[in-house]
This record gives sequence, C-alpha cells and structure tokens, in this order.
Amino acid sequence: MSVVVLAQGHNPTILHPAFLESQGIVPPDWQLAEPPICTPPLSVVKFANGIVFSVESNKFQVVEERASPESPGSKASELAIKYIEKLPHVRYTAVGVNFNGFIAVDSPAEHLIERFLKPGNWNSEALKPQALGLRLSYAAAGGIVNLSCDPSRVRRTPAEPQRRGIAVRANYHSKVSDPERVRQTVAGISRCPECYQHFIQIVKTLFDIEG
Repeated sequence: MSVVVLAQGHNPTILHPAFLESQGIVPPDWQLAEPPICTPPLSVVKFANGIVFSVESNKFQVVEERASPESPGSKASELAIKYIEKLPHVRYTAVGVNFNGFIAVDSPAEHLIERFLKPGNWNSEALKPQALGLRLSYAAAGGIVNLSCDPSRVRRTPAEPQRRGIAVRANYHSKVSDPERVRQTVAGISRCPECYQHFIQIVKTLFDIEG
C-alpha cells in the first residue's frame, strides 16, 4: 500500500536519510536497502524494511512494500503524517491512499468476462473478447475511491512459480483546501484504516468472497 500527497511546490532536495533521521521521522537504526537518490527533480530513499520515501515537485509518497495484513498502511500513514507536519508551509492539494491486492484465479480473464460482461453481440463467437479490465468509482471515506480489476500474474519470490489471478487496485482520493491544509491532509492520511476496511468489503462484494 502507499500514501500519496499532492502539492504545489514539494522540494525533492529535502528528502535524504539524514533529514528523515534528524527530524525524528524514522528511527536512527533503520538500514538503507540501496543508496538514496537525491536530485532536484526526484529523490528516493528506500529502507531495508520495505519502506520507500519518494518526492517529486508535485508529489510526496510513502510506500509500504511489505504491509502487515493485520494493520496494512499503519506504518506508511504514520511516517507520512510525520513528514507532512515537518513541512507545514507546503501548499498541499490532495491525499491518496492506495491498496494493491491479488485474488488467485486459474482463468482471470475468463472470470472477469463471465462475471461483469453482459452477453450480447459484443460477447459472441463472432466477436469474442480475450480480456476485460474493470474500472469503477464510488463515493467513500470523505472522497472518491477509484477501483481497477485486471488479469495479472504474481511471484512472491524468485524461486516461487507465478500465480495467475486478478490484480485489484484502489485509490482513495480526497481533496485538500484552505485554510487548514495541514489538518485536512493529516485527516486524509489518518483515514487509512477506514479505507482498508472499505477496500476489503468492496472486493468481497464484487467477487462474492466469504469470510
């Protein structure tokens, strides 16, 4: 999962391991996974625990590559809030909370077509679709959630065989406006647990998953 904060005038050159540590955003014992990239157009700091910070002029992002199933996004949202609160004068404009999920299905393309495409001339022997991508938007969590479902393959480790299934991606988008941009930005990030529960419920409803 990831937290994305859009703004007018992020400064990528600020993002550096020394800045994150000196400001108390990350603990001093966190190890880097690779050398940081610190340039005017883009900066990236990747830690060995799977946390990745990145900054562009219009976007700040914290990615949690190994999100806990029990509390996904708790670490990324906490770090994003700490970062935002250290830079209160940036003109923040929107918050995005993003989740990537995977449903194991033997024939993902056929599953999506059969479940979501109504039979008709557009879905016949003469014009038989080979794949289907689904795009949906709903009102949710104080903003909009944009959901996509596509056939996909995943491999958790290089030694593990690829699994076929459906990639489900959700973006919970909320706008930020004056006069309390920092407060609204923090509030949007803090909705991460609410967004996650909503995301799980949407997936269960769309694909009739029990439990």
